[in-house]
Amino acid sequence: MRVAATVLCAAVTALVLSPTPALAHDALIASSPEDEQTLDSAPEEVRLTFSGRPMDVSTAVLVLDSESEAVATTEPLVEEHDVSVELPPEMADGGYAVRWRVVSSDGHPISGSFTFQVGEGGPPPPDLEAAPPMSPEEEDDTDAAAAPATAGLPREAVLSLVGALIGLLFYTAYLRFRNAAGRVPRPAGQIAPNETETR
Repeated sequence: MRVAATVLCAAVTALVLSPTPALAHDALIASSPEDEQTLDSAPEEVRLTFSGRPMDVSTAVLVLDSESEAVATTEPLVEEHDVSVELPPEMADGGYAVRWRVVSSDGHPISGSFTFQVGEGGPPPPDLEAAPPMSPEEEDDTDAAAAPATAGLPREAVLSLVGALIGLLFYTAYLRFRNAAGRVPRPAGQIAPNETETR
């Protein structure tokens, strides 16, 4: 029984520490405007839709004009799977870029960017590779992605695994106690029914 408990402990530990596809980061599945979309007029907002529900913490959405200058927007609003920011009513024709950063539902930061065009003329969107980081946290995305997989485990899954392990340990202790209680010591010199006395 001790061997079984040891094997189960090792299996649970391996399950907790190993990454699994079920714990993949969320992904951007839709945006308005869409990437490289050309609009007749400026949009009222930028809306991002994710595969999971991002955490309402460290959320950033930056809209840049052709000169890589930030367009005034409201604070990002997180609603279910959507993140949105309102845009000013007057936006000149030309290209714009959107840079975004959210904390995925598994606790890891994810980020991305896309461009759109207002009107048929005007300057092109800015060069996103030359743009500065959106925030200090964005520079730490690589380190965060390399964090142990246990950081992404749902709390309920961890508690379930711990509960199962504790239950097994209690069951093992119960069996040992029952077996020990079932052994009745024999008086000295008494011969068990299945034993024969040897002289």
